[in-house]
Amino acid sequence: MEGEHIPNSWVGRRVRLITVVTSDRTSQDEGVLLNLDQLGITLRRPPLAGSDEEEVVFHPWAHVYQLGPLVE
Repeated sequence: MEGEHIPNSWVGRRVRLITVVTSDRTSQDEGVLLNLDQLGITLRRPPLAGSDEEEVVFHPWAHVYQLGPLVE
C-alpha cells in the first residue's frame, strides 16, 4: 500500500474492490467499506440469493489490486 492513499471518508460507502487471485486472474467484489488498517480491508457484502445474512469479508493488502468508491 506504499504510495497509495485511501481516504477515511470512504469508510461506510459502497466500494468496488479488485483482488489478485492468481498471477493471471483477478476477482471483483462490491460492498460497504467497514474498515481498513495495516492488515487489509474489511467489507460488508449484501446477502446472497436465498440468504438473509450479510457477509463480512476481509482482504489482506497483499491481494488487493484496486479499490475505489462506486459512482452512483
